[in-house]
Amino acid sequence: MSSTGAPATKKLKIDSSSSSSSSASPSASPLANSDITPSPIPTSSKRLVSFINKSKDKISKEPVVEEIKGPLVWIDCEMTGLEVLKDDHIIEICCIITDGDLNIIDKDGYESTVYYPVSVLDNMNQWCIEQHGKSGLTEKVLANPQRTLEKVEKELYDYIIKYIPKTRTGLLAGNSIHMDKFFMMKEFPKVIEHLHYRVMDVSTIMEFGFRHNPKLMKVAPKKETLHTARSDILESINQLKWYKENYFKSEEDVNQIIEAHRKKMEQIRAEEELKAEQILNNISNRSAENLKDEKKVDNM
Repeated sequence: MSSTGAPATKKLKIDSSSSSSSSASPSASPLANSDITPSPIPTSSKRLVSFINKSKDKISKEPVVEEIKGPLVWIDCEMTGLEVLKDDHIIEICCIITDGDLNIIDKDGYESTVYYPVSVLDNMNQWCIEQHGKSGLTEKVLANPQRTLEKVEKELYDYIIKYIPKTRTGLLAGNSIHMDKFFMMKEFPKVIEHLHYRVMDVSTIMEFGFRHNPKLMKVAPKKETLHTARSDILESINQLKWYKENYFKSEEDVNQIIEAHRKKMEQIRAEEELKAEQILNNISNRSAENLKDEKKVDNM
């Protein structure tokens, strides 16, 4: 077809000499001397080529997210109450991802309210009504009806797999994180399914500390208890950092423990070798004495 859409009228013009010599040169193409004019690339094809090139440029420019070592998925939820098996719901959720050394990967994180109507919020218990009213959360929830549960779950899931694409790799982390997980199993099942079944619960360390080292726990930083999802997460991360630096042993302390253990084991081995040598010497001495006694008997 020509560029105007009319059928092409030109016919192949093959030189007779080329035709006669074609048997002598089988590789020669009968189109070599034709006067066919290549048809222009259709506009649709040009668009396709342009789209492919732009896609390649976009892919090459997108930053490659490096694999996070020991990723922790810090999540905090604000709910209408704690009755997970009844009619309470998550109305705010925040997520911040850190590596195993508690370095924040993305300072912005993910944060969103989840919409529920006034009829649901009016049924909150008194503590929630007062606290969420004071923090402004109730007003934010009502002001954003477009923040549906389905939309928020998809956004959070997409945010997490952007940094942690492998399933069963990231650990859910936070304070009393089991309660957040209970609600998320009901309302954010896709997110829970992607994460590891284990959790990192900072409150467990706190409770153990009160029982194991109460003097140290008295100087631990106190939580501000603002009860907003983001502030609670940041407090939990800082709390675990404090435990890491002040409660858990540092790398230098660990090396000292390992070195002391090594010396102790060397001492134990040396003592065991000495005992074994003494036993062998005793056996050897007794054998020598027995031989002397036998000789004396023979000489009598």
